Amino acid sequence: MKKEVKDQLINRLKRIEGQVKAVQRMIDEEKAEPKQTLMQLTAVISSLENTKIALVEEYTKEKIMASLESLSDMLK
Repeated sequence: MKKEVKDQLINRLKRIEGQVKAVQRMIDEEKAEPKQTLMQLTAVISSLENTKIALVEEYTKEKIMASLESLSDMLK
């Protein structure tokens, strides 16, 4: 995986980690309304889904490029 893409995924996961910690605090401190906590959990889930999609896209691109390079080598 390219370093740039890897760094982007790690940054996304760090942001998600911060979101999860915020939800933990919301629950622990019982200051937030349940609706706010649920909205934050929904944001966490959405962020995880988007990260998963980005990872699958990158993996797919890498495999396609490797296949094309292999095919190109075979045609030489």
